[in-house]
Amino acid sequence: MRRPLGIPRPVLAAALVLAASVVASASPAYADPVNPAHHADRAVQETGERATYLVTLAPGADPERVMRETGVTEVRYVYRSAVRGFAADLDGRQLAALRAHPDVTVVERDGRAVGAPVEEGTTGRW
Repeated sequence: MRRPLGIPRPVLAAALVLAASVVASASPAYADPVNPAHHADRAVQETGERATYLVTLAPGADPERVMRETGVTEVRYVYRSAVRGFAADLDGRQLAALRAHPDVTVVERDGRAVGAPVEEGTTGRW
């Protein structure tokens, strides 16, 4: 019976120690280099800038009550059909209050959505 090839234990241990030290030393400012919205959220929280966010609420939650309780005043749209929530211009205080509110399930920065290209002449329902 052949013994399976593997990584020698000392090499594996060194790799795990190195990986753990890299993760532990990661700066919070660069915690999510793939998501530029992470950095924009920090700017909103630290400088007082405002940005548009989409807020999704738990089923049955009242958007107006949540807005009132979190101090949200500049609402762009209120969603009541497929999902419950709203789009609003938020400052850092409002953003923090919404993320802590028990009826809020998701708070995400508004942005551009890009779909897959569709061939010319394609028909049908999607």
